[in-house]
Amino acid sequence: FHPVPQAVVSTQSTGGLELLDEVVGGCRDVVQIVRRAEKLESADTLTDYFNYLRITSTIERFLLMAQQVSDKLKGVVETRPGTKMARPEDLVRLYDIILQNYADLKGIVSIEKEGEFYRSIDVNTMFYRALRCFYIAECHLGQSNWLNAIVLYDKCNEHVSETLASTSDKEMIGELNALSKQIYSQRCSAHASAFLHSQLQEEEMTDISPADKNRILSNCLDQFRLVSSAADLPTIATLPPDFQTTPCKPTFFDISLNQIEFPDLSTRVEKEGALSGLSRWIWGR
Repeated sequence: FHPVPQAVVSTQSTGGLELLDEVVGGCRDVVQIVRRAEKLESADTLTDYFNYLRITSTIERFLLMAQQVSDKLKGVVETRPGTKMARPEDLVRLYDIILQNYADLKGIVSIEKEGEFYRSIDVNTMFYRALRCFYIAECHLGQSNWLNAIVLYDKCNEHVSETLASTSDKEMIGELNALSKQIYSQRCSAHASAFLHSQLQEEEMTDISPADKNRILSNCLDQFRLVSSAADLPTIATLPPDFQTTPCKPTFFDISLNQIEFPDLSTRVEKEGALSGLSRWIWGR
């Protein structure tokens, strides 16, 4: 096996991507032919070798794409009108795919687990993990999540330190040193932005004036007041509540009462009177 693609890839035109696509497709076709062949000597070795070529070509392809996106973010290459703007999220996605391909590369059976080639896979995995962490922090920084960005920059510094301790490649060490400086710069920027944001929030907070202490809390829910002591707590409710004038019954029924005509009950009253006299004569009352 040849060495794994290193951290730095030379930028080429779109024709380079098309060529790598053809190589990847050709390797995939060869692997299928070898698997269908019967009684072929060293079939497993051939399958592993062409899988190796396919994976490394895929890594080179996505490294080339990542380099192009990185150049657009840094302003080295201008974005053409009508094309999609480059974002840190694009690089995070590309580095995720690259790390997945390195994981697949470690799964090839023919690779010696204790050899230099296998160790180079681990080193490149740590390197691209640091790059992915850096651009995730850039995503949080662009969304004004400064505290999350600071934590991710610190984590990225840990990845850089681990990679520097594991590699002796001068080109990769130069890339890691440049990344470390960039991490320091962006972390200072995130820290300053977080501090300014906290200062602006404190300026917007006003102390409670004596006139506001007696205000009911439900009447000032849209206002924030900085409470420094228990004596400055707002009034939740007044007990007992204030009296409010309430009508005994609706006015509509008072007016309609004047229009009601009651029936004549005079005959019924006389009958009840006669019945009461007869009952007194019978019982002697």
